[in-house]
Amino acid sequence: MARTPADLYENKRQERKSIVLGIENGLAIGCDLANVKHFAQRGVTYITLCHNGDNDICDSARGSQTHNGVSAFGEQVIREMNRCGILVDLSHGAEKSFYDALDISSTPIVCSHSNCKALCDVPRNLTDDQLRALAAKGGVAHTTLYGGFLRKDGAANITDAIAHLEHAIRIMGIDHVGLGTDFDGDGGIIGLADSSELIQFTLQLLRRRYSECDIAKIWGGNWLRVMTQAQQQKD
Repeated sequence: MARTPADLYENKRQERKSIVLGIENGLAIGCDLANVKHFAQRGVTYITLCHNGDNDICDSARGSQTHNGVSAFGEQVIREMNRCGILVDLSHGAEKSFYDALDISSTPIVCSHSNCKALCDVPRNLTDDQLRALAAKGGVAHTTLYGGFLRKDGAANITDAIAHLEHAIRIMGIDHVGLGTDFDGDGGIIGLADSSELIQFTLQLLRRRYSECDIAKIWGGNWLRVMTQAQQQKD
């Protein structure tokens, strides 16, 4: 188990695989703010504020605008996450929730598995304006391998994933992108069906002449940068 970027790098040096804990859906916090610290102490490094429905923290992209964005309790949750060094993840969040969280959080936020609305217009994807705003605050958006977020018709493949990544790079810059496979959810597309095929993703980047440094940023370096920032600013 790894709690920090330093843990990850050390495990890598010792040829050990790492598990990094996160929570997808702040519903797990319930109505008790103390649970944020509880999860932090147990190694949780990021929390996705909501999932496919509104909760007490904020509205979901697939919700019914219960709070018109982040609730008053949600603001407390975000500030406590900042205090405890937990990354704020706005994948699944409604657009208003996204902008509210961006204003509230004192550290960069992340979108762990969200694609580009300009290429696939579904509620879960991010507009170009959202991508710009996220980058301006130092955040990171990870391209995900869920077919329904890559294209609206037909079977998605590795070319679609690269197209979303490169669109995000054009809008945000290389320092704000990454890959969020969602293999533990519904992720998996033609050419990138599971982790055994991920070398194909790297090969696509090499064919497009991305540098080793840029590939390292895409392959987790950017995420580890914001993870470090969040953990350094905790109380």
